Amino acid sequence: MVGCEDQLEMAPEELLPDDHLARNELVMPRSALYPSLLLATLLLLGSEMLIWTNPPARDLLGWLLLLPGYWGISALLLDFIVRYRVRDLFGVLMLAGLYSLLAALTLNPDSMLIDFSRTLITRVMGSHALLGAEMLGLFLALTGNNTPRSRRYLLIGAVIVGLAWGFWGRGWPPSEGFAEVSLSTFLLYSLPLIGLALLMVYRLPYAADMTPESLRLSRRGWMLVLIVLLSLFAYHLLRTRIDGGILLIVGLLLVLCWSITWYRGRRKGETLLDGRIPPQPPPLSVMLRTLGVFLLVGVIAFSLPPLQVGSITPVVLIGLGFTGYGLAWLPTVALVLGVRGYLRQVGTKQL
Repeated sequence: MVGCEDQLEMAPEELLPDDHLARNELVMPRSALYPSLLLATLLLLGSEMLIWTNPPARDLLGWLLLLPGYWGISALLLDFIVRYRVRDLFGVLMLAGLYSLLAALTLNPDSMLIDFSRTLITRVMGSHALLGAEMLGLFLALTGNNTPRSRRYLLIGAVIVGLAWGFWGRGWPPSEGFAEVSLSTFLLYSLPLIGLALLMVYRLPYAADMTPESLRLSRRGWMLVLIVLLSLFAYHLLRTRIDGGILLIVGLLLVLCWSITWYRGRRKGETLLDGRIPPQPPPLSVMLRTLGVFLLVGVIAFSLPPLQVGSITPVVLIGLGFTGYGLAWLPTVALVLGVRGYLRQVGTKQL
């Protein structure tokens, strides 16, 4: 691809500011760990609770392995936002795709790579990628852009996601052969993570002089993230013996998502994190009201008697939504960016 907007041609370490390279013995400043921990908590909430990957069946070792994995992926995503100057919806979709593909290899291969011809679209590129995009959006909403318009969007999102969460949690597990989950179990696993996320937003000591550049990983940080993710990948590979063809497909999709992110990168310019680091959350009263709406809608949806018109149920509709998203988002982004690049080249008479 030619005609890239400020295409990056430097190695990752060459892109680091001099003062950052001078601190390469650190993973990142201590205060900068907090945003990555917040994003990790939100991604865990989305993929484990909102999609409900049967958390009661996970043993203690499984939970202990999840925690560094979610942190590693979150630190990587935040680094990419700053490194490649991610600034729009297309960038968020690419990052969400990277998250879902990495999660399939390192966090939940048992559920995301099973029956791969189906779950590649419905789960890897579908539900987990969509929830990844939603949690990235929630992260941005919790850390800045505190306007009446953003509050309305947050409330609308709470209603939509709450409905889907309640219907999906009530109807999906039995359809996949898992034991039916009770409302108390549903809330028992979800509420602590929600509370932890709120605690991180409003109580962690974010440094006042922290900037988005603080979230770029040092060399040692990159080494730590790679060690964590590669160790988790090796553990699951030995335990589940993932087929080589599956690894090839997921690897190619990872390279594609990263390549598009790299291609759109710039040396300078705004990012999604501008004005959000250090976090400037909305008032606690606004968040508590939004959370109350989310929980109320979710509990009502979970508690309703079965709704069905012919063979159509809420779970079927949500599943179709996941499938449609999984089929559409990557081709759509590639097509739009391709047309933009073509028009740019035509405009500069490079064709």
